[in-house]
Amino acid sequence: MYKRLLNLSKKFVPKISETESIALKSGTISIERHFFKGTFDKNHLIQTYPYPKLLESSKNLHESVEHFCSGLDDNYLYKIKQIPKSIFKEINEHKLLGMIIPKKYGGLELNHHEQSQIVQKISTASSAVGVTVMVPNSLGPAELLLKYGTEKEKDKYLPKLADGTFVPCFGLTGQHSGSDAASMLDTGVLMEKDGKKIIRINISKRYITLAPISNLVGISFKLSDPNGLLQEGNEGITLALLEPKKAGLITGPRHNPMDVPFPNGTIEANDLDIPLESIIGGEKNAGNGWKMLMECLAVGRSISLPACAIGSAKLSLNYAGAYSIYRKQFKTMLADMEGVQDKLAKVASETFKITSIQYLTNAILDAGEKPSVISAIMKYETTERARDVVNHSMDIVAGAGICKGPNNILGNSYQAIPVGITVEGSNTLTKNLIIFGQGLMKSHPYLFNVVNSIQENNEKEFKDNLNGMVSSTIQHILNSIYYKLITNIMFLSHDQDIIEKKYINNFALTSNLVLLMGKKFKSNEFTSGRNAEILGSMYMIEAMDWFNHHHEGKFDKLVKFAKFEEYQKIQTNFEMISDNYPIALIRHFLRCIHKKSMMEKNMKINDELIKDVSNIISKNNELRKILSENSFEPEKLKLMNKHFDEILKYQKLNEKDKIKNKEYEEIINEVTKVDVFQQL
Repeated sequence: MYKRLLNLSKKFVPKISETESIALKSGTISIERHFFKGTFDKNHLIQTYPYPKLLESSKNLHESVEHFCSGLDDNYLYKIKQIPKSIFKEINEHKLLGMIIPKKYGGLELNHHEQSQIVQKISTASSAVGVTVMVPNSLGPAELLLKYGTEKEKDKYLPKLADGTFVPCFGLTGQHSGSDAASMLDTGVLMEKDGKKIIRINISKRYITLAPISNLVGISFKLSDPNGLLQEGNEGITLALLEPKKAGLITGPRHNPMDVPFPNGTIEANDLDIPLESIIGGEKNAGNGWKMLMECLAVGRSISLPACAIGSAKLSLNYAGAYSIYRKQFKTMLADMEGVQDKLAKVASETFKITSIQYLTNAILDAGEKPSVISAIMKYETTERARDVVNHSMDIVAGAGICKGPNNILGNSYQAIPVGITVEGSNTLTKNLIIFGQGLMKSHPYLFNVVNSIQENNEKEFKDNLNGMVSSTIQHILNSIYYKLITNIMFLSHDQDIIEKKYINNFALTSNLVLLMGKKFKSNEFTSGRNAEILGSMYMIEAMDWFNHHHEGKFDKLVKFAKFEEYQKIQTNFEMISDNYPIALIRHFLRCIHKKSMMEKNMKINDELIKDVSNIISKNNELRKILSENSFEPEKLKLMNKHFDEILKYQKLNEKDKIKNKEYEEIINEVTKVDVFQQL
């Protein structure tokens, strides 16, 4: 029977390509597997991953970074459209390009949490400088060298990367291959010249951060060996490291990404001969480039862009919350206007969510894991939700947010937001193809083995894993019926633990049933994207509980509000998946189990809860400080926070009493003034 099923499955189960197989095998599987299993233990999460904190030993470093940030004039950088040498000198003095490089090579050797907090702070002082510092500590090539480089390469490059002698970049995106990097048209042909093995490369890269100023360039290309000269390694995607002036690479001209003044541009090479030894790790790593990229992208994607995005959110929260008490309309503080409270609550909620997943992810990384699925969730969720936070904050500060100049705290962040959405894999690709598409194959307890056994015609492996999958599916179906019944019992209608168990079980069930779509499930981006959003929401819910636990339940009201938002999102996506499932019988069953229960109907966000959550950031309290910590405060914002309580009291005085406190009116006028345009 199993042999017949195996042969039948070959017709409708999609094949796994070599590049996809490499991607699936790269990195590690972390807590996301529990969601695909349909179970989750909150206590295990708390016990396994301690709350990350800044180390006492790095106190001086953080103080020097704070001082460095205070000297950055982001508006000036936007004006001159570049980062001056003086700033690079300071970056190098602090070794900020060598955060991931071990101390034995002259680097800082920071853990992941320390790195993320430093990038976060710098990016809030200047998005351009934040990006500049971020890139060398992300894809590198330092990380590639650390993991795959020879000892000779490490000794040659790492000390100079650590002290800033080398300013690196990495060329991956080409003219015809962006998110689909595996289809790159850049080529390298292995041949002999003057008795030596060389690679003749033809590459055309664009959107490469730091390329115009880099003096150490990593490049990717498809290596071919028509004459069979390789003694080790293979043909295929290969990574090389070159000094552009010596090698003859053309770096530049510059792009202008949304006017954000970080260096970004092109890398070109036409029939350029480079030595075989330029391959990172030597000849043995020929054709190993895709694996190398997949391994190293996972960690960088978890830290770099999320840190920049979360920094923007924290800065926005800090400023919008303060501005809401300084600004009055219709004789009412903005903070007391219900329309604004709605916005403030969303700012608080989304910032809390992405801060929670940042801290949990950093804890997972510092435990030695390299979770590729979670890294994709981090990249997508933090950049998208930070965009929402900045947009809501811009609505709150209104005119003060749209008039550019030194007094505008949010304008540059608003302008830079699309950069994070776009780079390191566009968010459309990340959501619709990577998070669930790869997550399903990688993290599901049986699916990858089932598909792999079909490709390899392994009947025993097919039988064992198919039985496991069928057994788990039956269990999930029974659980879904149980949760359907119990969530309609009146006296349990406020038990959030039950509803979360229901969602996790139903997600696992839906994941199992996806295979019945056959080959279509790989191309069904609607279903994949909806499941990705459910997975992201569930990870966020668990992260919020974990974060709140480590803060002794101080965020209970905010957790309640934020969870209700995510429940609504999960419910909507489940209903959309059910309504569009292609097999009628399963479609009707899914509609039944995903239909909103009494419990979900009772879980509503009321006006009082909105007000309570908005007060978290429109009042000067501990929670507000936690939600904005490790973001840089410009002088204007420092002044606003310094007089926060006095201004709040002053705004509630009658006009007669206000006359006696004119100094506060002067402060209000100072912090709410707007720049005028100086025409050239």
